Amino acid sequence: MTTNSTAGNGHQHTPRWPSLQWARGWISHRTRQARTKLAQLWGYETVRHLAFSAAVTLLGAWVLGQFLPGMPGLATTVDAVGATIDDPVRRYLVAHTQGLPITAFTTYSIWKALGLIAFVLGALHNGPARLAWAVWGAATVIMVSIGTPGPGRPIATAVGLLAWAALSSLALRGLRLPPLAFVHVDVHNEAPPPPDVQVSTEIRMPRTEPPQYLPYPLPFLPPSPN
Repeated sequence: MTTNSTAGNGHQHTPRWPSLQWARGWISHRTRQARTKLAQLWGYETVRHLAFSAAVTLLGAWVLGQFLPGMPGLATTVDAVGATIDDPVRRYLVAHTQGLPITAFTTYSIWKALGLIAFVLGALHNGPARLAWAVWGAATVIMVSIGTPGPGRPIATAVGLLAWAALSSLALRGLRLPPLAFVHVDVHNEAPPPPDVQVSTEIRMPRTEPPQYLPYPLPFLPPSPN
């Protein structure tokens, strides 16, 4: 026998699937939270620029693939560029860590971690991270140039430099150098004319007043001449 809440017997109707109702409420609450977080995240300019750059890159790769059937795919191109940069760096680290307490594998791991951290923090407008990104990119290009043997060294160096420049458009986005201040100094060899100064001499004496003689007060009289 089931109870009816409208019968007036004071009992409430128990839902048949309480776990299903709780799951639906939890999913609905989490969905609203996710939408709110995504809206807040989309408000950051960095996120919008990253999304726009990724969309333009994928669209450009798809257009090139449609109009140039003989061109390799995006994944193949990215792998080739990565190998052109990564292999010389590995060879350079292996050749220059011999006899050191640190191994080439550890140095390679540190190099990748520093590059990733500097890129992410640089995209978030962190000043020291942008400086570290610039130093990391210059060191990477040098290692690619030294670690690439044979006549392919200039091409590998150019590929590494272009890849670093492309990533720097995101890591160094919004960086503005202060304008240079130029001070114009006009120096003449001729001495300026002397100033026109008029000198006059004037002597002022203190003003003296004549002495005043007062009469003898009465009842005193002046002495007699006899």
